[in-house]
Parts: sequence; C-alpha cells; structure tokens
Amino acid sequence: RMREVAKKNNLPDPYIAIQLTHSGRYSKDADRKPAPIVACADPERDPKGIIPTVITDDELDSLVDCYVKAAELAKRAGFDCVDIKCCHGYLLGELMGAHAREGKYGGSFENRSRLINDITRRVRDEVGIEMMVRMSGYDEYPYPYGFGVDKDDFRKPDLTEPKKLVDLLIGNGVAIIDITAGNPYYNPHVNRPYKVGAYT
Repeated sequence: RMREVAKKNNLPDPYIAIQLTHSGRYSKDADRKPAPIVACADPERDPKGIIPTVITDDELDSLVDCYVKAAELAKRAGFDCVDIKCCHGYLLGELMGAHAREGKYGGSFENRSRLINDITRRVRDEVGIEMMVRMSGYDEYPYPYGFGVDKDDFRKPDLTEPKKLVDLLIGNGVAIIDITAGNPYYNPHVNRPYKVGAYT
C-alpha cells in the first residue's frame, strides 16, 4: 500500500523496514501483565514483586531460528530491510551488558555478542534481506550490567566494545547501524529531553 501511494503521487519508491525484537524484560503474559525475561538478574531494574525469568542458553540458541524465520517472512511480505533491535534494555541489548551472566552468552565480549552475531550472519546467509541494527553505544548503566560504560564510573562512556561490535556487524553484512544511548525506561535524560519522572 505504501508503494502504491508513493507511485500514485510520483514519489520515490519508499525503503520499508520492519523491526525484529525480543521484548526481554518488557515481556508480558497473555493477560498483558509483566512477565520479564532477562539476560541476568539485576537488582536495580528487576521489577519489585515479580521474579523475572532468566533465559537459558538453550532458549537463546533457539531464538536464532526465530529471527531468521521472521526475516524470511518480512522478505516475503515485501519489506526491504529488517531492523534488529539491540538496545534500550530489550533482550539483545541487555545481553551486551551481561558481564555477570555465566555460560556461552555472558561474561566475555565474544559471548555477550554471540547472539546478535549469529542472528545477523544467518539472516545474511539464509535470507538475503538487507539488515540494520539499532544498537546502544553507551548505556549509562552501572557495570556489570551496562554496555559501553567505564567499569569504575558508568556515567563515562567506554566505546571500546561498541566499536568492536560495529566492526563485527559490518562484517556480517549489516547495511545500516543506528547508534543510540541510554534507556528511555530507566535513564531517559540520556537520549531525549527530560524534566519529569522518578528522578531529577
């Protein structure tokens, strides 16, 4: 429909992307009640009175197929691009800061970036649709849970790992990298004007 409207009005053919994400700690159950699925327990961000589910390595492994299938469906539906969300506390972004997680998806940079790398490589190799990744360059969230932050002062960026991630994503065929910062649900002043809410 968007293409038809553009053609009818002599406008350029639109470039249409669809976002692929896992809601992670913002997940809800069938009744729309919070049912957080997290990379690792986080005493500050975990909701009070709700015990989040820490996603297992096996469940993370299975998500790669889900993202590939979603990308296939997007291509069949006529989208030009899939936007793979890796920021703002959603699951892929939270994994990037999962320094305290054990297993193959936590601790080292290679482990924490494993899922986004596996997804982008397989979408490139098996689907052939253009990809963009919206990634956090700097979370401004305390270590060991924040990505792109100085270990001693989380209010200072350390862009060593975000730069490494950008290089890997480019190598995986990602065409567009959208850099964001902070988390609008936790520290909204980082990425937009903010004057009201839970903190000054």
